[in-house]
Amino acid sequence: MSRRPAPVSYAASLTVEQQQPVAVTTGSPRAPQLAEILQPGRGRRPLEDAADPSVLYLHPAGKKALRLYAIERGVKVHDLLIEAVEAWAAERGLAGPWRVPSAGPPRRQRG
Repeated sequence: MSRRPAPVSYAASLTVEQQQPVAVTTGSPRAPQLAEILQPGRGRRPLEDAADPSVLYLHPAGKKALRLYAIERGVKVHDLLIEAVEAWAAERGLAGPWRVPSAGPPRRQRG
């Protein structure tokens, strides 16, 4: 059995500069919290807070077909799966709701 070559290390050519967060005084009575300084960005999306995530294991060939179907129609795979769950539940008389409403405005469609 042959051994794989050792991975190339780029550690010698990379340097990482750490900057200490600095709070800027703006004259407002509210000082920025440490979490706001250390974690820029949006954080979790509101939909993730309102929804209960579920895992669905699909055969790779079926997933590819579903993805291609979604691309052809300009929709998301998630929306197709939710529609399938809604149709299945309606056949069996299960009450929803199944969709968690989005907190923001809908995204603009491409095309």
